[in-house]
Amino acid sequence: MVKKISIIGAGNVGSNLAFHILSKLDLKELVLLDISGDLAKGIALDLEDTRAFLNFSCEIIGTHNWQNVKDSDIVIIACGRARKEGQTRYDLLKDNIKIARDVSLKIKKVAPFSIVVVITNPVDFITYVVKKTLRFERERVIGMGGILDQARFINLLYKEMKIHTSCIDTLVVGFHSKDMIPLLSKTKIKNIDVENLMDKEKLKILREKTKERGAQIVQFLKTRSAYFAPSLSAFRLIEAIVKDKKEILPVSVYVEGEYGLRDICIGLPCIIGRRGIVDILEIELSKEEKEELLKAEKIFKECMT
Repeated sequence: MVKKISIIGAGNVGSNLAFHILSKLDLKELVLLDISGDLAKGIALDLEDTRAFLNFSCEIIGTHNWQNVKDSDIVIIACGRARKEGQTRYDLLKDNIKIARDVSLKIKKVAPFSIVVVITNPVDFITYVVKKTLRFERERVIGMGGILDQARFINLLYKEMKIHTSCIDTLVVGFHSKDMIPLLSKTKIKNIDVENLMDKEKLKILREKTKERGAQIVQFLKTRSAYFAPSLSAFRLIEAIVKDKKEILPVSVYVEGEYGLRDICIGLPCIIGRRGIVDILEIELSKEEKEELLKAEKIFKECMT
């Protein structure tokens, strides 16, 4: 049973995620840790005041002290610099790698048996750094990216087709970046291939819009990035772990030969349960999709050097 969850970073994503956790999961303790202890404490008090509405008994701690994270079952890394207008997720790499290494060393010391979920961008690269620093089994280090990309693709399909989202089944793999791969071969509307229902040129446009959705949001927010959908995407992953749902979700995972890829972290369909990543699913891809995915290793090595 999961009794304690810690969120590292009390910004918009971290605080919204904390609210969703309190709303829907039964925990003994929820910790919000931030370099600004006052920010974490203030948000913790505000969250406490939802108790009468949400009817939870969970203890909420806002802190900058890492000892409060001790023995967490799940630790969520949501700290780091968010991208601003004109930046790509890759532009955050240098600064956020340093933060990720420091945070990982602290997690390893106080919560060595935890499952670690990474939200910080560029998420696949930060997940890799966290995995290498922690030296945990790959099942216990999971990056959240593809869940959000999948949700965005579903939304754009809904807006185009006006079909209820529950009827849309799709999958997005690859990096959580402009190099993501929305899989048209795995996109179905009530088990009907979407390519039989929509013009191929229109599908190509929606695919590109999905890739640029995050940048479009940042363009309007200027100094902030998206947080409502990202926090819900992270919650979907956390819920699958806590409730041992054995749910298939696209998450960033360290690969050891799957899909012909090695020694990188990349978004792939995985079965998620109480142990973290229960299994990595190797599904059939179209020729074009497989070629796109195989480019990932080169992109990864170029960005990390």
